Amino acid sequence: MALAIACGRSDPPRLEVSPLPASGKVSGDARYQLRNVGGRALALDGVVPACGCAAISQLPETLAPGASSRLDVRCRSPRTVGDVVRELRLRSSDPSNPETAISVTLAGARDGPDPAALYFGYVAVGESLTRDVVLPMAVAAESLTPPAEAGLTIEPMTVRADGAHGVRVRFAPRVAGVVRADLDLGPAGGVLPVTAVGYEGVLAFPAEVRLSSAAGAAGLPAITIMGLGAEPLAITQVDYPPGLAGELRIVIPGQQFRLALRGRLHADATGFGGAAIQLRRDAGGDPLLTIPVVSAPASGAALPKP
Repeated sequence: MALAIACGRSDPPRLEVSPLPASGKVSGDARYQLRNVGGRALALDGVVPACGCAAISQLPETLAPGASSRLDVRCRSPRTVGDVVRELRLRSSDPSNPETAISVTLAGARDGPDPAALYFGYVAVGESLTRDVVLPMAVAAESLTPPAEAGLTIEPMTVRADGAHGVRVRFAPRVAGVVRADLDLGPAGGVLPVTAVGYEGVLAFPAEVRLSSAAGAAGLPAITIMGLGAEPLAITQVDYPPGLAGELRIVIPGQQFRLALRGRLHADATGFGGAAIQLRRDAGGDPLLTIPVVSAPASGAALPKP
């Protein structure tokens, strides 16, 4: 029995997500129970919002084995007819599922393209993921020309049972990195912003550092870095653009790190001019991971932060 208990405590952390009854106060509210059913402490690193859906409750930094917490989500009504599923992503130190999908089903409120933007999240190089967009009218296949270098393809969907039209967008990354593209859907849908992240071997949350051009690097984020391979992750050198520095801290030896940034990086007239943070296993060797530094929207609009 003592041996069984000891083995159980050596199990890795594992996140279990269960829906809870809605509060009933707002039609777009949803609630979930988060429980660590593993044998070690589970680190919670945040929730990536979906289009129109975001977390409204504070997550604890960690959950002890057997402990639980509640996650509250609020969504706005989608611009379409019929039910629509939104998918948020909960990031944690669960080694088997570092980004857990949380689905919310919403009743559409009115006609129109839906969603207004696509966020694919993290997709491994060599794999693919699709997202569907509902449109108020049909669109011709020959008018859909996504940028091929971004790993995106798009095709019309068959007409749904409720008569709605739409398109299916596929992301199949060929290289690791952040993809941002604007897909032209023609008169039926206008321009559809798309955000996606391809990864291979190493994950970074967030995958890019977004800074205000006016404010410089005030309020710099901390970056969580996770190795996914069987070989321990070793980072011996971090290269920063001029104006930035940082401290690399070990969270789990050979598996997880935390990069705390400091400094102030100033933008020029075009933004941050290809600035990036590069992580290396060997001094002078090829980068293990490149984290771009980009300009945040001047309007302050809320965008996904991969």
